[in-house]
Amino acid sequence: MKIASSTWMIPGNSFREKMERAVTLGFEGMEVRLLEECATEDNIRELQNAFDATGLLPCSLLVPGPIFRCPLSNPDALQKKKDHAMLALDIAARLGAPTLLAPEYGAQNPLPLFDRPKRPTPEEHELLIEYLAFVSDYAGKAGAVALLEPLNRYETHFYYTLSDCAQVIDEAGASHVKILADLFHMGIEEANVQQAILRYGNYIGHVQIGDNNRLLPGQGQTNFLPAFGALKTIGYRGGIALECGILGDPVQELAKCVLHLKSLLQQAEVAHGL
Repeated sequence: MKIASSTWMIPGNSFREKMERAVTLGFEGMEVRLLEECATEDNIRELQNAFDATGLLPCSLLVPGPIFRCPLSNPDALQKKKDHAMLALDIAARLGAPTLLAPEYGAQNPLPLFDRPKRPTPEEHELLIEYLAFVSDYAGKAGAVALLEPLNRYETHFYYTLSDCAQVIDEAGASHVKILADLFHMGIEEANVQQAILRYGNYIGHVQIGDNNRLLPGQGQTNFLPAFGALKTIGYRGGIALECGILGDPVQELAKCVLHLKSLLQQAEVAHGL
């Protein structure tokens, strides 16, 4: 497993500068956040050159923006999301990284409290299955892999757990779609994070991490050892990418976090006899 960070978290004025700093901080992989409006040929070539120069693992790609975030609620939104998916998957194929796609990403209104999370309407579910089938087919042709991320109930109403995502992937026959397992969201929605990873490990294509307060691991109170042990057990060998806030000086705290995570991975390895 490779400890990685998202580009937006690393100080620097360019992708090349961010990746070079990431290497000095001890990172082994990089998750790219390339805004929709910044998905230009110049930026894509800069990313390719930066990965070649630094040797970092291109562990995932996000192309966020208004289309990425908008709800998959009608045929017009479906077509826009298909267009966005083709753009993201084409870039992902060039970088050699899976790319995250989403039927919705944004604060829910009203916010769910004690009731169970809201679920998609039958119409939304039908759109989702059509979307995933299209994404998988295009990903196969492009030579790329798409990712779905189960989010917590405050940020989507489509799916929340690894089980939720596995079900819609199977229903759509989406063989080129994997799950992005985010340990922060899982800490909210999964009854048992370790067991969820063990049960759905063959679906997992990427991992993100943040502590219970959505800060750097070690700046909260989450015990990551059971999850790391489960990832070791299923043979996961991809990136574990930071996707969280930072309390304190970014350079100092990121360097400390890398050492903390590497120590936890070593402890998980010893604990599971791997």
